[in-house]
Amino acid sequence: MKIFSSYNPQRIALYVKTLFRGRLYIKGIGAFEFDMGKILLPKVSDKIHFSVMTEVNREVQGLRAQFA
Repeated sequence: MKIFSSYNPQRIALYVKTLFRGRLYIKGIGAFEFDMGKILLPKVSDKIHFSVMTEVNREVQGLRAQFA
């Protein structure tokens, strides 16, 4: 499990895209799981987790388009 000390969507998206499957934790926000290069819907579904998931997945799609 990777622990990010701050929320940086670009850095987190690069980590998710590179490892493809695993878990991560963002201090102040919470834990997330990712599979197939996308963050999965969190078990604790509140607005903050949902918006982080959406933003990071959008960044991952941008990275895929950039390197494709």
